[in-house]
Amino acid sequence: MSKNGMDRIQKELNRARFQQNILAQVSSHPSARSGDIQTLAKFITKSVAEGLGIERVGVWLFNDSKNELLNVDTYLLSKALHSAGAILKEVEFREEFQYLVKEKYVDANDPYTDPRTKGFIETYLKPNGITAMLDGVIRMGEELIGTLCFEHVGKKHKWQDDEIIFCSQLGDQIALTISNQRKNQIYEELIARENELRELNESLEQLVEERTKKLRNSNEELESTISTLKKAQNQLILSEKMASLGQLVAGIAHEINNPIAAIQASAENLKESLFESEYSLFQKELKELLPDHKSQNLFQEVIQVLKSRIEIISGRERMSRRKRIESWLHQRGLPDSFSFHLIDVGFDLDVLESYQELFLKDKVEKILTLLVEEITVYQSLHIMLLAVERASKMTFALKNFVRFEISKNPIKVNVKENIETVLTLYQNQFKKNVILIKEYEDIPFIEGYPEELLHLWTNLIYNSLQAMSFSGTLKIQTKNLEDKVSICVQDSGPGIPESIQTRIFEPFFTTKALGEGSGLGLDICRKIVERHQGSIRFQSIPGNTEFTIELPLQIPK
Repeated sequence: MSKNGMDRIQKELNRARFQQNILAQVSSHPSARSGDIQTLAKFITKSVAEGLGIERVGVWLFNDSKNELLNVDTYLLSKALHSAGAILKEVEFREEFQYLVKEKYVDANDPYTDPRTKGFIETYLKPNGITAMLDGVIRMGEELIGTLCFEHVGKKHKWQDDEIIFCSQLGDQIALTISNQRKNQIYEELIARENELRELNESLEQLVEERTKKLRNSNEELESTISTLKKAQNQLILSEKMASLGQLVAGIAHEINNPIAAIQASAENLKESLFESEYSLFQKELKELLPDHKSQNLFQEVIQVLKSRIEIISGRERMSRRKRIESWLHQRGLPDSFSFHLIDVGFDLDVLESYQELFLKDKVEKILTLLVEEITVYQSLHIMLLAVERASKMTFALKNFVRFEISKNPIKVNVKENIETVLTLYQNQFKKNVILIKEYEDIPFIEGYPEELLHLWTNLIYNSLQAMSFSGTLKIQTKNLEDKVSICVQDSGPGIPESIQTRIFEPFFTTKALGEGSGLGLDICRKIVERHQGSIRFQSIPGNTEFTIELPLQIPK
């Protein structure tokens, strides 16, 4: 490769290291946790401008009506100066605002000809000498928050993929900071509400005491009223706390995604730099050890065979392999202890004999050592990426489950995906003594409220697990019934006693021990189904309880 090519690769590596370093500093910045968006914006704009050599870097946020963009901070590199307060109005840039609504980013390499930025030419681009513009759209869930702007002045610039991704990742950090800001505000409001509720409780207790003195003859009726009132009060407090907890868990899940993404990116970079690049460490050692292409090709074939043999073998099979491999090593004057390394990376006698041509050389020990080292590193990276994938699925399920932006109007819902979110959260229960059977027909999207449906499946599935004492068979079926869909949750528990079957949907009715249930789970299920104008029914005998829910494809007006 030419010197220019090597310089280009080194420049890209340096830029990647800088981007990762900035992301790490931003994610751990105190202002990100406290929700201080002004301080974080100043840190981001200055760090990016100085690190990437961008003349203007700015953070812009929408007002509540989404018809104005307010400049929180812009850093001018050549003047080492922060500015803020500029406003862009939708009425003046209506078409350009629409691109921000529809797209994830606007990468205008030539903003004077790009239709997405043409409205800014006379009032913004020319006065500031801007020759290239990158707008990373900032969103929180489905809500449009604002944009992070990279603006080059002077020499033209073509935005690279890594710069676009970096801009989007910084936008996610800004969205998280705003989420934390809102969470802190809600938490303060919650404290105030709790204080009000405490005062109300004190007044209520005093009123109950006075009423008790006056109505001693109707004591039984009064005690029943008090009991119902306290349960409702506890449910109200629980709802408030769950709302706060939901925001907290969503924020934590979002924050966990940052180190997960960093681990994945680092693992992928290691994988490329160690294995995939022709200038990788292992490729360099291979070429020095085996200069001829035929031997190099044989070496790569062995690598591919070993990669496909990542497995856990029994102790007996391991002992059998060791004896055969030790004999092979003796013939070549190599120590017995080397057999353990070979077995760990997938070698057996068949592989060694299939590639005799490669191992007949006088460098056999060095060749085997390089093979063991390369496969060991590959296995470690493979395990790391599998762990990252599993953690990503779990945080995705958590974020879906605790969404606190409750839908005001019904939207299209993927019922299968909705149910799978709940199953992901309870997957540890299924690993023990529960057999999970899923029979999904292809069903269309339905019109509904996804957050409420999540709680519907949660109550039904967890009730089934509790009924079986977390040991038995849980079966979930979906069916297409033309103008509606059917979902059946079936368990192999002891069943619902016939004497109480008529009462299970009553609020506050429960057969569970004190502290284990509020008696509101199935009542909530019934209300959710009724809000969707569907139906819920059950049938139960010992060893088989089925709850069947039917929901219309569209909620009747």
